[in-house]
Amino acid sequence: MRFDPTPRFGPSRRLLPDRMAVVSHSHPSLSKGGAEIAAYSLFKGLRQVGIDAIYVGACNMADRHKLSFADENEFATFYEGERYDHFYHVAPKGVEAQLVSILREQGIGLVNFHHFFNLGLNALRAAKAMPGVSAFLTIHEFLAICQNHGQMITRGAQILCEKSGNEACGTCFPEVPRSRFAMRRETMLDAFGDFDGFVSPSRFLAERFLDWGLSPERMTVIENGLLGETHHERSPKTDDTWTFGFFGQINPFKGVDVILEAAEIVARDPVLSQKLRIRIHGNLIGQSAAFCERFETAVKTHPFLSYAGAYNNASVHRLMGECDYVLMPSKWWENSPVVIQEAYSVGAPVICTGIGGMAEKVRDGVSGLHFRLGDAGDLVRAMRLAADARNAATLRAGIPPVTSAAAMAERYLAFFASMLAVSSPLPFLP
Repeated sequence: MRFDPTPRFGPSRRLLPDRMAVVSHSHPSLSKGGAEIAAYSLFKGLRQVGIDAIYVGACNMADRHKLSFADENEFATFYEGERYDHFYHVAPKGVEAQLVSILREQGIGLVNFHHFFNLGLNALRAAKAMPGVSAFLTIHEFLAICQNHGQMITRGAQILCEKSGNEACGTCFPEVPRSRFAMRRETMLDAFGDFDGFVSPSRFLAERFLDWGLSPERMTVIENGLLGETHHERSPKTDDTWTFGFFGQINPFKGVDVILEAAEIVARDPVLSQKLRIRIHGNLIGQSAAFCERFETAVKTHPFLSYAGAYNNASVHRLMGECDYVLMPSKWWENSPVVIQEAYSVGAPVICTGIGGMAEKVRDGVSGLHFRLGDAGDLVRAMRLAADARNAATLRAGIPPVTSAAAMAERYLAFFASMLAVSSPLPFLP
C-alpha cells in the first residue's frame, strides 16, 4: 500500500490525459453525504490546478426535479430506484449506456469513480471497457464488503463486525442462502479487478479492503480535501460555558442516542449542567418513533441541550465556529468523516468514539479526545476534561493542517501518473 503525501510527477505526468471525469453515486444538490462531497471537492480541486475535469452524479428519476448544476461541466446519469438490485448492485439497463455516452462525448481519458451505488457494477464495467480510458476507484465505506448498509455492524445485536464472511454475513441475514454471499464477494472483486488503482481516505479502510482481497500494489491513502478556506481564526473565549456541537445525519449509526444518555448524566450534576451546552445539528433520518419522542423530550427537559435543526454546507463553518468542540459519537467504524476536517478548519478539537477512521483522524489527547464506544459515562468524562481552558489550549494547538481541494487533487494526479507509468512505461530518454 502506498502513502506519499508529497506529489511528485516526474516524466510520468505526461501520461495523464487532457480530460478527466469524477463519477459519484449522487450530486451535492441531491445529497450531502461525505462521499459525494469528497468527490465534488476533488472535481473542483482538479479544475483549480488546471485539469479539464467534469463531474457525473447518479440521480433517481424520481428526484430529477431537485437536481441543480453549477455549470456546464456537471452531468448526471438517471436510474429507476425501484428497479435497482441492492444485493449484487446492478443498475437497471441503460445506466451504463448513459455513462459511456457522457464519457465518450466529453472526450474523457481517465475516470475516477467514487462509488458504485446507484450506478451499478455494470456501469463501472462498461466505463473500464472503453478503449483508451483509464479507471480508478475511490473507496469511501464498506458497502462492497458488508450487505448491512456498508456499516460493518451486526444486523441483530448492533455490535461492531470485525470481518465479513459467509458465516458472519449469514448470521446477519439468515433469510439469504450463504452461498449468495460468496457469489456477492466474487462479483464485487471481479468488478473491481482491473481498475488501474484504488484510493482510500484512511489507512483503516484501506487495510480492511486489502484483507478482503484488493491488491496492495494498487492501493494508496489520500486524505479528503475541503473546498473553500481550510483555516479560520477562532475568537478568544470570553465566557465560562463550553459548547459541544454534533453535526451530521441523525441516523441510528451516528450515536446521537449516546448524547441523549450523556445529557441525562449531566443533568444530575448541577455544576456541570450550568457549565456545558450541547447543540445538535442535522436531519433526523431512519429513526424510530420511539427515538424521535425521546429526542424531543430530552430537548424540552434539559435547558443545556438544544436542537438547531438542519444545516447546509455554506453555514457549517459559522455554526462550528460557535462551538468549542465537535462531538462524533458514531457507533460504526467510520472512514474519514468530513465533519472532522470541517471541525479542524475552524480550530475545534473533536471528541469521538475511539474506533476506526475516527481514532485514526483524531489523536487522543492531541487534537481531541476519545471515549469508549456507546459509553455515555465515558463521553461525559471526556467532556469534563474538555471543559478546562488549559486542556482546550493544548488540544487546539494539536489540530493538524487541513487538506485543501487543490492539494487533494495534486495528490490524486501524482497517484494516477505513477500507476499509469507502471502500466504504460515511458520509453528511455537519453
